[in-house]
Amino acid sequence: MGFSLAPGLLIAMPSLADPNFFRSVVLLCAHTREGAFGLVINHPLDLPVQAICEEAKIPWRGDSTQKALCGGPVERQRGWLLHPTDKRFEGTQVIDEGLGLTASRDGLVAYARDPDGPYRLLLGYAGWGPGQLDREVQQGSWLDAPLDATLVFDTPRSAIWQRALESVGVHPAHLVEGSSHIH
Repeated sequence: MGFSLAPGLLIAMPSLADPNFFRSVVLLCAHTREGAFGLVINHPLDLPVQAICEEAKIPWRGDSTQKALCGGPVERQRGWLLHPTDKRFEGTQVIDEGLGLTASRDGLVAYARDPDGPYRLLLGYAGWGPGQLDREVQQGSWLDAPLDATLVFDTPRSAIWQRALESVGVHPAHLVEGSSHIH
């Protein structure tokens, strides 16, 4: 490809056969010759954030039903916190203007204190080896789109995939479901 799609969004096309990415939208954080790193932003886990905080011995002040997200199939025991860049913690990386990523405990502590703030806790990540993402995009498995922080923080998770498609002028009803593989 020769250029980076990061920071940006990747929208899974119906032909993508991997069940880890069914109708997923990935926040692509890094895309270099060495590979790519991203976080799925619309797949909730059946794991309350409260349980994660309790395991880390951090008092949770939020809704007991608030769920963590599955950031991807790699290293699901590893946590990531997406947050606005007006909040900075140890090791915060700025992904794009207004969007930070933190993997440190102090980010989780801040989230537990202000659970209604614009945070998203994700477990795991999506990773691609050298050239892998470029090939998948060329094969039509992913559609790239500009990063939109409102999709990350303000859009209901169940609507993110459709709204991401619509943001680039694609109506989901016009896509063919399923893969081209014979199982």
